[in-house]
Amino acid sequence: MPLRRSVLLQQMGIDQWVLRRPQTLKGAAAITVADNIKLLLVSEHPPVVTPFLQDIYRALGISAQDCLSVNREQLTRLTIPQPLAVWVLGENPPLDTQSLTALEQHNTLFTPLDRQTLSHNPQAKRQLWQQLQQFHLQEEKR
Repeated sequence: MPLRRSVLLQQMGIDQWVLRRPQTLKGAAAITVADNIKLLLVSEHPPVVTPFLQDIYRALGISAQDCLSVNREQLTRLTIPQPLAVWVLGENPPLDTQSLTALEQHNTLFTPLDRQTLSHNPQAKRQLWQQLQQFHLQEEKR
């Protein structure tokens, strides 16, 4: 910003901000989902491949390589070229309207608990398996 303008803004008490990543405004931060991805896992914590998670992949008929894990901030920057299954895990923070709109055209499963709670709570695990059966059947109908 030219020096004169900076001085005038400072005299008026207006704070100036500098972007840390200006390329983000130019679309450089967009994330494209590869064609081999069949499941998009939205979770605040990166997935740790556990026997429980491997069982879920097996139940859905996919491998860990067919799954892409993103957090809620990354979800807003996704470019999804093909319909795919989306598993939203946990509620904190809740998805914003823009993210929900982006997921409307996809087969989406919402699980309000995190992976740790799911793997140690038998009732929650039973509910998840019931949801996964319906989720899996919907995938086969396409």
